[in-house]
Amino acid sequence: MKTIRWFLSTTLLLTGALAQAQDYTLDQLINKALTNNFNVQTARLDEIKTEAQIAEVRASARPQVNLSGDYRRYLKIPGQVIPASVFGGPEGSYSAVAFGLPYNLSTSVQATQQLYNQSLMIATKAAKASRNLSALQTQKVKEDVAYNVSATYYNLQTTAQQIAFLRTNLASTERLIRITDLRRQNQLAQGIDVDRLQLSKTSSQTQIESLQATYNQLLNALKYLTGTPQTDSLQVRTAIEETIPVAPSSEYTINRTDIQLLDQQKEINGLEQRNVKAGFVPTVSAYGVANSSVYAIGGDNSYIKNLPGYWLGLQLNWNVFDGLARKAKLSQKRIDDQRLDVQLRQTRESISMDIANSRNKFLVEQQNLSTNRGQVALAEKVYTQTQLQFKEGTVDITDVVQAETSLRDAQNNYLTTLVNLRTAELDWKKATGSLVNR
Repeated sequence: MKTIRWFLSTTLLLTGALAQAQDYTLDQLINKALTNNFNVQTARLDEIKTEAQIAEVRASARPQVNLSGDYRRYLKIPGQVIPASVFGGPEGSYSAVAFGLPYNLSTSVQATQQLYNQSLMIATKAAKASRNLSALQTQKVKEDVAYNVSATYYNLQTTAQQIAFLRTNLASTERLIRITDLRRQNQLAQGIDVDRLQLSKTSSQTQIESLQATYNQLLNALKYLTGTPQTDSLQVRTAIEETIPVAPSSEYTINRTDIQLLDQQKEINGLEQRNVKAGFVPTVSAYGVANSSVYAIGGDNSYIKNLPGYWLGLQLNWNVFDGLARKAKLSQKRIDDQRLDVQLRQTRESISMDIANSRNKFLVEQQNLSTNRGQVALAEKVYTQTQLQFKEGTVDITDVVQAETSLRDAQNNYLTTLVNLRTAELDWKKATGSLVNR
């Protein structure tokens, strides 16, 4: 057949404005998207934020130093009531006295170090687990982006090839119009024959314009997915490779990020349960305080006195009863764990279904491709013979139009099957978790 290979190898020359769109391959587009896609960039920022959150948790285990100061200027020194007998007065009577000076400055530095805090130790482990969760979420975003880029690219390829086929058929139709018009002028054909060919030409032109708009939309979608500004040009290789992908093996390894995400969430949930239980355990911390209190009075009898103080201590905190709040929290976490178990079973079943469906689809489309390739060759042969017979006057224009329509349908069916085969391979990779290298 002169045929499919000729059509596919000359597509870029036949697609006009698409002729230069041959730079980016699918792999290059995916690599570009994994670097520049907005969702990927956001996921990476989330990873950086997670690192900052881990640092925040670790900081709680380090010594904490607080500095406080208090300055007071008493306009009237507050007093207090004491027994008058303290100053030699009668028993049973009381006196109001005011102690202190009008100027007071107090400065205190306190250093605290956690000695034993189960919740803090568990929170540190949970923070590290959240790092793995964030990395898996980024991986999931990358896989989704790679799938969307691939699916969009395959649709764009199909559209470009359909435009190429239509333009090739349009060129043949225009030649037939010229030949038929000459025959009409020589009274060997009717005017309606030319009209029918003109209708076919107009139909092809309309389809090309519609497909061109679809092509531009898909190209804009690829720009968006790859992080390319819409004002920039993006040149894409549109030739479809005829190499048949290798059929999925019956033996495979599942490396799905979905399952790893759920496993990681279960691990974090387990740590959160331990953290709730740790709330029943007392915490112990050590602290040291350096304090300086300055008392002063102004005027002719001015006076100032600094009274320093230093002490060390141990502090025990134990929330003996919290109104059963911890019990309620623990119950919620256990329910979350059960939900994650259900989601894991559901995800595994969904993966099994996706793998089976994509493998079956691949095998069916592989068989269809062989059939449709033969149909294209046969349709080309019929179309060429019908054109020759029309020139010889043995068939009318209706047969030519029907042959052209059959050829167009066969070409589109072949392209659709070829892309469906690539899509089935893509679905297989997605189902088994092999879309993006880790």
